[in-house]
Amino acid sequence: MPRALARPARGVSLVELLVGMTIALMVLGIALQLTLIARAHYWRMADDAMIQDRGMEAIEFIGKVIRQAGWITDTPIVSSVRRWPSANAPSSLLGKDNCGRPHMTPAFNCDRRGEGASDALLVRFSGRGVIGDGAMRDCLGYGVPERQTTQGDPRLGGLMLYVTYSGAANVPQLVCRAFQRNVDAPDDGSSDAVVRGIETLQLLYTIGSDSTSPSTVKSARSMQDEDWFRVRLIHVGIVVQGDHFAVKTPTTDAISLFPELTTASDALAEDLQFRPADPRRNRAHFVATYAVRNPLRCEVDAC
Repeated sequence: MPRALARPARGVSLVELLVGMTIALMVLGIALQLTLIARAHYWRMADDAMIQDRGMEAIEFIGKVIRQAGWITDTPIVSSVRRWPSANAPSSLLGKDNCGRPHMTPAFNCDRRGEGASDALLVRFSGRGVIGDGAMRDCLGYGVPERQTTQGDPRLGGLMLYVTYSGAANVPQLVCRAFQRNVDAPDDGSSDAVVRGIETLQLLYTIGSDSTSPSTVKSARSMQDEDWFRVRLIHVGIVVQGDHFAVKTPTTDAISLFPELTTASDALAEDLQFRPADPRRNRAHFVATYAVRNPLRCEVDAC
């Protein structure tokens, strides 16, 4: 009796199934790895762009503050001539090294060491107009008014820059403090965050030459009272941190802040270098030099 032919086998064998699963897992792993690499690359590009934006914003703001130092209105309302500070008044530009929680009044001083050994800068200037016409501006961009009395220091405007950590996010930030508004005498006002992510602010000053000494670069700690009236250039160095880790950890944890400056009188390592607490984080440093635009005292050729 003839036997029925066996039906042809259908489907896949166990070996074929295992081979197919292995290939699928390899393809999936490669795809996942490429996705992670692409995401990390995107984060790095976004972080780099944010660091550049923050750095340029901070440098531009610092430059605006420096250019306002010593400005005296040429069209005063309450007098017929320009009103300059008295001969014994402090300079319109003052700095402090390694300064944290600084105060503007009654004297420029610091409560503690600065975050990341950061410096502080105080500039003073006159306002213009009864309510402030915008010739000179405070931290928030509001016009600074002219002092309405003929007695006392005419420099009703004042701005102070320093670095501190925010309370909630614990992120370093550049902070600006201005004199109180609508008060006809200088007094400490509120502090306003300007740019997040600023880890350190370092300042050096080029002092103009005179009959007894040549031009030199100094830190604030080596400045004498008379030197502040002779400041011609301010060298600014900042370090801006990102939100993510760098792809490659830097080979050194020291960042040179002023690579183009060859000499700085009595400058310490903290004035010239920055050592971050976490070197793995993505960061960049920015350097700028600004000329002091206005005379810092009343001189024969200035007033």
